[in-house]
Amino acid sequence: MNRKLTRSAFALALVFGFSGCDLQVDNPNQPDKARALASADDVETLIASSYVKVWEIGHYWTNANFAFNHMSSRHTATWGNNGMNDLGREPREPLPNSPSYRWAYVFEGHWGDAYGGLSGASDGISAIDAGLEIGPGGERNGRARAFAQASQAILSCLLALWYDQSFIVDETTDLASLLETVDYNAMASYAMGKLNEAESTARGATFTLEDSWINGNSWSNTELADYLVSWKARCAANLPRTDAEASGANWSQIISDSQNGIRDVVVVGEDRSSDTPWVDDLKRAGTQNGTWHRMHMDWVGMADQSGEYQDWLAQPTEQRLPRKMTFGDDKRFPVGYEDQTLTDPVSPSVAGYGPRARYNNSVIFRPERGTYRQSHYGDARYDEYLLSSWTATFGDMEHMSAKEFDAYIIEGRYRMGDYAGAAEMINVYRGEAGLPPAPSNPTDPVPSNAAGECTPKKRYDVQGRCGNLQDAVWFEHFEQVFNLFGGLEYWHGRRNDILPAGTALHLPIPAADLEVLQRDIYTFGGPAGGGAGNPIPPSIVPGSLDSALERVTYALERLEVQRRAERALEDLVVR
Repeated sequence: MNRKLTRSAFALALVFGFSGCDLQVDNPNQPDKARALASADDVETLIASSYVKVWEIGHYWTNANFAFNHMSSRHTATWGNNGMNDLGREPREPLPNSPSYRWAYVFEGHWGDAYGGLSGASDGISAIDAGLEIGPGGERNGRARAFAQASQAILSCLLALWYDQSFIVDETTDLASLLETVDYNAMASYAMGKLNEAESTARGATFTLEDSWINGNSWSNTELADYLVSWKARCAANLPRTDAEASGANWSQIISDSQNGIRDVVVVGEDRSSDTPWVDDLKRAGTQNGTWHRMHMDWVGMADQSGEYQDWLAQPTEQRLPRKMTFGDDKRFPVGYEDQTLTDPVSPSVAGYGPRARYNNSVIFRPERGTYRQSHYGDARYDEYLLSSWTATFGDMEHMSAKEFDAYIIEGRYRMGDYAGAAEMINVYRGEAGLPPAPSNPTDPVPSNAAGECTPKKRYDVQGRCGNLQDAVWFEHFEQVFNLFGGLEYWHGRRNDILPAGTALHLPIPAADLEVLQRDIYTFGGPAGGGAGNPIPPSIVPGSLDSALERVTYALERLEVQRRAERALEDLVVR
């Protein structure tokens, strides 16, 4: 077999010692590692830097973040970069898990970052266990151990969220033995145990974090512990691969953790010219309306009141073109079709509800890659980052938000049958956006205004029916977690069965690492299997005869409009 040893595979092999492989590889860095782990300050630096990998997984672009945001049908783009063109095509295709794939970092980025961070944190704990004292008399050992355990726990959680299987690695791992992978459920169970352990360690010590460890946050030990509680909620809520799995999650615990953890985390961005790790590519590049980002029609169409989204859905996929829409009462969307540019910087944390979306007259994506992926609309809430400097890295960068944790509470209440409680919370956001309250009866549609307009409409619904409480929950969740942390939108669509059919439900182990480990290369999505089911809502839903007749009337009206348009086109033919 021809084996390629890539950077990520090499990093993994260093952790595992190439267990189970015949390859004999000398590690020239081993003496430097031994010297580093003999220095207390260097060990502390190693532990602190392990958390940077959490930041990279959640906020960088050299990984799966952009492509999988696109796969959620919340974003759209057709550029080759980040695998967006390949992974965003419909019908879905198998993920191109190959060591020769040009954008192989889509598969390797999160994997290599996670195991790089786990290796550093585990080595740091091993040094402390061997008797190393950090600070006089080891006074900083408790802080170092708690922070290392925190990185181990979060990175293990992220492996469970992103990959179908992975290796459990910590300071107790026997590198001389043959390591086996565990599935995502087992990895998540391990991660939750580590989160509990790290929280306990933090609460049992007294310390203050260095300001640079989670940049701009000189947290106390209690605040670090509360941060880990928030990660319990994020990890457990986003783990399920399907709605059926999500129904079995412990939503009571998720609600409790969402209420009791830190609910807003902001990290301070720095000048990128200093080679700082504290930059946020999701907010810097992933919101650029002129390049990397537009709103997918399947997302913005849920707010459309013109009927254009339904007409768009009625066309064969390859014949769909971007549409101009109207949005009724929802203040978050633009009025009219005036081409808009960067606005004054307004932090999404304090902006309240004004226009968060903009209309763009130009359609920038290449038509031969699918006009169905083109859109006039884009998000504008992170313009402050694009305006901060040419490198767009200064200022506060959201990492966690109270809106995210409210969304978990709302979803948990809905899934547990507390529809009134879910409606009460969702209606706070709807009211601020200018929308009427959603009903607490889960089968009732959201109210229409005097013009017959309602938000949201059902996703993927060619009939243009008004959504119900569940649709409102889905809609607001997508709206509140936009580009907050890589994967949130995709994971939301995954566990609610609203990803496009055939969308891969997780990443496979990177092909380069499978070759090193002498395992067969595999993948997911499209004809390869392991993808999402059909998300299109049924054409008939329970309801009154009157509402059914209204839907029929609406559908007939749309058909008549389409027929008139077709006849008008015939009159334009030059014979």
